[in-house]
Amino acid sequence: MLAFVATLSLIVTVSAQDTKKDAEPKIYAKTSARTVAGPVVIRGAEQKASANFAKMLKVDAIDWKTQMVVVISGGTQRTGGYSVSATSLEVKDGKLTVNWKLNKPAPGSIVTQALTMPSLTILVDRFEGEVLFNPKSAPGGVGKKLGADVQRN
Repeated sequence: MLAFVATLSLIVTVSAQDTKKDAEPKIYAKTSARTVAGPVVIRGAEQKASANFAKMLKVDAIDWKTQMVVVISGGTQRTGGYSVSATSLEVKDGKLTVNWKLNKPAPGSIVTQALTMPSLTILVDRFEGEVLFNPKSAPGGVGKKLGADVQRN
């Protein structure tokens, strides 16, 4: 059973009919609501967990045969005001690279004075190959290293 903890996630799906290994996945939905601890790729879930994800992403349902969820964690930051953006999804040599960036608060802005863990979750076409994150870890803060070694199926 999947344990859901607050974190930002990215959901990626690839069409099952698309036989091209280098086809670019399409993002169907995204949320900054925290869904799991740390960066992960989720390719299946129990019915209730799936319904919760769909509700959070504001979609009717998730078709786990043709879609998947990718979670990007911006690591632990010293203050509020940070967010995570997925800048692009690229398929090359049978690998999906999730390019992302950590957005910093504007200079002089009023932010929460507490540790925060910004993240992003998106729903995209299912991709069966290896999923990589670029960058592999959050710049600054106390981020965890991201990459294929943290994937969960």
